[in-house]
Amino acid sequence: MIITYILQMLKLTRAHIGIAVLPSFWLGSLFALVLGFDFNLIIFLWGFLIIFLIYASASYINDYYDFEADKHNRQFGFSGGSGVLLKYPELRNITKWLAFMFIIFSLLLTIILALTTFIPIWSVGFIAIGGFFSWFYSAPPIRFSYRGLSEFPHFIAGLMNAGWGYLLITGTIDLSLVIFAIPLSLHLLNVILIFEIPDKEADINGGKKNFIVNRGRQNSFLLISIIFWITTIYFLVLAIIGWFAGNINFWFLSLLSILPSIISTYIYFKKPVEQKLATKYAIRTAVSLFSISILISIYFIYLQF
Repeated sequence: MIITYILQMLKLTRAHIGIAVLPSFWLGSLFALVLGFDFNLIIFLWGFLIIFLIYASASYINDYYDFEADKHNRQFGFSGGSGVLLKYPELRNITKWLAFMFIIFSLLLTIILALTTFIPIWSVGFIAIGGFFSWFYSAPPIRFSYRGLSEFPHFIAGLMNAGWGYLLITGTIDLSLVIFAIPLSLHLLNVILIFEIPDKEADINGGKKNFIVNRGRQNSFLLISIIFWITTIYFLVLAIIGWFAGNINFWFLSLLSILPSIISTYIYFKKPVEQKLATKYAIRTAVSLFSISILISIYFIYLQF
C-alpha cells in the first residue's frame, strides 16, 4: 500500500502539465543565451528544481481545495484534476502539508542559491511571489479561481517563468526580458482558458467564478483566438521594428505563431458549446499551442549553434 501511495503522490504532481507550461521558463533561459550570456548547468538545474517545486505545490494544493469541484469532473489528460484524492481521500491531509513544504523548500533552495552564486538575494522574494500565487489560486482566503481572477495568476506566471529562466543565466531581470516574455504570458493565459473548457459544468457545481463559468464556452474560444492573434501581431511588430534582429528572426516566430491563430479561429466559428465536442476542440487547440511552444524552443536551441 505504501508503494501505491507513493505512486499516487507522484501522479498528483501532474508533471506532464508542468512540462507543458514550462516552455516559457526554457525560453527565458534560451533568450539570455542568445544574447550572449554564459550557461551554468548546476545553477540552471538548481533553479529548475525550485520552479518544479512551485508547480508541484500548486498541483497538490489545487487538488486539495478543488476536492468538491472535482467530484463533478471527468479526469483526463490535461484537465479535470489528477483524480488521486477522489480515489484516495485519506491522502488529503498529507497532500496539503506537502504542498506547504514544497514552497518552504523552494524558498530555502533559493536562499542557498543566492548566498553561494551570483543570483541576487531579492530572487527569494521573486520565488515567494510565485509561491503566493500557487497557494492562493484555490486556497482561502483569496481563492483566485473562485473569485473570477483565475486567469490573472497564469498570465503573471508566464512573465515569472521566463523571468526566472532569464535570471538564472543573467543574474537580473530587465526590460528586454519583459518585452520578450509578453507573448509567452499570453500563451500561458491561453493554457488556462483551454484547460477550463472541459470543466465548465464541474466548475459551476464547485462554485468557481472563472471565465468559462462567467462567459461560456463560445466566448472562451473567441478570447483564445483573439489572444493567439495578438501574439502573432506582437511578433510581427518586433520583426518590423527590428528588435534584436541580429539575434532572433521574429518574422519566423510570427510565421510559426500563425498556426494556433488559424486553428483557434476555425474552432471558434465551429461554435462547439456541448461538452464532449468542446473538449475535443480544446484538445486540438492545446496540441497546437504545445506544438508551437516546442517549435519555438527548438528554434532557440538552434540559435545556440
